[in-house]
Amino acid sequence: MSKQAYKLARKIHRLFNDKQITDILKLSNLTRYGDEMPEIYVWINSNFSEGYIAIENIANYERADREKFEQRVSGILSGRFQKYAVVSSELIAGDSFILFYFEDTFTSQRLYIKDNMNFLKEFVSDDKHALKLSKDLTWHADVTAHLSIIARTRAGKSVFAGRYLARLMLLQNWVVEYNSAKYDRYVKEFNGQSDPIKIVERAEYWCTIMDNRLREINEAGKEKYLEMNDMPDIAIFFDEIGNLNASLESLDKTDKTLKIMNRWINAINKLSATGASIGIHIIAISQFATKEGFLPSLARVNCSDAVIMLGGAADSASERQYLMSGFADMPKRRYDK
Repeated sequence: MSKQAYKLARKIHRLFNDKQITDILKLSNLTRYGDEMPEIYVWINSNFSEGYIAIENIANYERADREKFEQRVSGILSGRFQKYAVVSSELIAGDSFILFYFEDTFTSQRLYIKDNMNFLKEFVSDDKHALKLSKDLTWHADVTAHLSIIARTRAGKSVFAGRYLARLMLLQNWVVEYNSAKYDRYVKEFNGQSDPIKIVERAEYWCTIMDNRLREINEAGKEKYLEMNDMPDIAIFFDEIGNLNASLESLDKTDKTLKIMNRWINAINKLSATGASIGIHIIAISQFATKEGFLPSLARVNCSDAVIMLGGAADSASERQYLMSGFADMPKRRYDK
């Protein structure tokens, strides 16, 4: 920690006095000699945006694991520290301490952009696999291959994906294709398809590219595309997936020999399962994360490691459980655009 961060950490540490630990959090242990108090440590990063509070586990974890306990710890961060809120907690390896991670939730981390490619150049990363999503959030596509974006109508998901993310990928020398069941400007700009059958055919086409890349990697004696010199990242956007699913089911009812829904399921499952090792990244976009409104089960699991939920979708616990099972029981909050 820097000197300033250390001073701030000490001030936060003083908030957790005997009264708070014993009466509010109830993490002390009553013995015949008096109350046994846990050790407490606080760490905060150099720009004061996030940190953690470490509370010793003295056989008190079952009390700290109660529902809403994280919000109780957040309540102690009052006064000038009210901008900090606990966002998650965990036991460290060895179970000796409970870590409560907190973040500055008052200061906006949004990126403000203009509608032109030149303005995006300031967000280009030296690491071509790293895509900046906000001031404090970066998507490392070489670590987490696929991305899911869930948001209601008019929440800005297509604008974020097409106007910002896809264009930023081009500036970082990615190959980009934008498919959407609703024809819009990004389908035309990034050479995609809007017809449901053609979208499925494009998914099948990328499966053949995937097989060819796998063969090239094996012939070169490598394990991943990251070890190849001439193998750029490929981003395939699938927008309005709920609309796409409904259209494919309707086509199957009209022509039972078409079996277009099965072709879609097979292609998207194959791409999501194997694409990570050869540099194919799926960006799946929909209004809902349900089975009917989003990807089939296998693909949904493969695309659940990196998830962005905007507006009303982030407000809904039942919505979060489909893609972010560990966050389904978060307290009700309002997430605006």
